[in-house]
Parts: sequence; structure tokens; C-alpha cells
Amino acid sequence: MNQNVKGFSKLSKEEKINWITNTYFVNPEEAKESITKYWNSDENLQKLHDEFIENTLTNFYLPYGVAPNFTINGKSYTIPMAIEESSVVAAASKAAKFWGERGGFKATIINTEKIGQVHFLFNGNSEKLTAFFNKIKPTFFDDTKEITKNMQKRGGGILDIELRDKTNEIPNYYQLHATFNTKDSMGANFINTCLEQFAKTLENQAQEYSDFTSDEKNIQIVMSILSNFVPNCVVRVEVSCPIDQLSDDKNIDSVEFAQKFATAVRIAEVEPYRAVTHNKGIMNGIDAVVLATGNDFRAVEAGIHAYASKS
Repeated sequence: MNQNVKGFSKLSKEEKINWITNTYFVNPEEAKESITKYWNSDENLQKLHDEFIENTLTNFYLPYGVAPNFTINGKSYTIPMAIEESSVVAAASKAAKFWGERGGFKATIINTEKIGQVHFLFNGNSEKLTAFFNKIKPTFFDDTKEITKNMQKRGGGILDIELRDKTNEIPNYYQLHATFNTKDSMGANFINTCLEQFAKTLENQAQEYSDFTSDEKNIQIVMSILSNFVPNCVVRVEVSCPIDQLSDDKNIDSVEFAQKFATAVRIAEVEPYRAVTHNKGIMNGIDAVVLATGNDFRAVEAGIHAYASKS
């Protein structure tokens, strides 16, 4: 049976549900009942959810819990967590209580540098391109003043712009590699808007650069987009206590526990099969918080795993 459909996005929500249930389910009415029972009773709130994405049929619920008693930099917090896996919230709560009695977690923001790139093709002399870039570099900052003024008031903005030659990997491929400080925000829209302006400036200035040939003036912009790999956007979190306080169980020797713990971490550092599972355990807690706070867990996952893979 041909199950393709034309104009699906133009159907009403009810029509979409009817098509799905009649096409894929043995009992369409039962399927429809399952879909609609997860709708919010507040029609305005449901409409808000429907408009987040395209072709919305219903809501997907995750348990939303909290882990209390976290002491971070001397302050007490209750941490929201959204996750379907049992024991993660319980483990976080137990760890919070354990370390709270031993001074708590100490967090230090090391750096908040973000990265964005303009990827482009240049068919010409690389030395001429470098000279051109060095000449027009101040123009990138001038052309984005209106975009950056509010971020600068908060202490952020564009940190630097570099020209990177990647022609050894792809013929004629270069980058404008820009670094940003977006303070406490992710800054995706801010960064991408700056990059789009960089691309326009690059194209316009190239057309006016007298040392370029006609081919060299026709710079081809491939894309202008932020990177979710931000190895210099780093926070350090640590806990510490005397070894003899590491075990609450009198049947477990604290020194032996510490040695096994250190060995387990070392195994994850040298054995990829263990490292992936080790990191999955860490991400149980991180993803749960990212989801519960309405943030982009895919970006966090991609960045963290890329960072971890460096070692």
C-alpha cells in the first residue's frame, strides 16, 4: 500500500490525526483516543505547545522531578530533572546530601568563549587573501556595531576574528573563525546574525578590492553558522573530603573504595567501550536538567561528546 501523502502540513490537526490513525493503526478510534488523552485541558496552553513545531499531534510527557539539598558554592539549591529512567533522580539526591555534608560542590566558570564560522570558497592566491583580510578586519567590527551594542553593554561581544586556511583539506576552502562572549546566554541568534553580516562584508569588500582578479573577487559563501563545539567554554566543578569520609557504609573500607573509584575513572580514560557508558552515566543527570529547564539537550550532548573525544 502506498502510504505517502501530499499536502500533509496543510491539513488541520484533526485531519492529520485521522490520516495517521487510519493509515497505520488496526483500530483507528483506539489510537485516536490514546493521542488525544495527552492533550492539555487548557486550550490556550495546548495551542502554545502545538505551535512549537510542525505537524503536532499531541504532547510527549516525561516525569518531572526534583533533586533537593544541592549545596553549590555555599548556596542551597533544588535541581529540576526531567527523565524517564528510574534511579537517576534518587542517585542525584543521594549525592547532593552526601557532598552537602562535606562542604558541597564548588563551581568555577573558567571561560565562556563561543565560536562561529563563515565557511567560504576562494579561488585565488592565499597570500593576497590574507593581506585583504588584514586590511578589512576592522570593517567586520564596524559593520556589526548595531548588532553588538546591547551585548557589549552586558560585557560581551565579538572577541576576535581569524582567517583560517583549510585548503589542505578541501580545495579553495577558507573560514572566518570568530570568537564571542555572550555572557550568561547561549547567544545563538546573536552569533548567527553577526556571522551573516561578516559574510556580507566579506563579499562586498572583495568586490571593491583592487588587488583581486575578477575570479578572486567572486568569493562563494557556503554557510555562516555558530559551532556547538566550544572547547573554551568551560566550567570546573569539584568536591573533596578526607578519604576516611568517602564511605557511609561501615562494611566498605574507604581507602579501598577510593582506589577502586580512581581505577574505574582511569579505565574509562583508556578504554572507549567503558568511556561511552561512563559518559552516558554522567549525561543522565546533565540531560535531565537541560530538558527540565527547556534548553537544547542536542547541542549540549554534541558539544560534550566532541570535547570528551579529544582525549
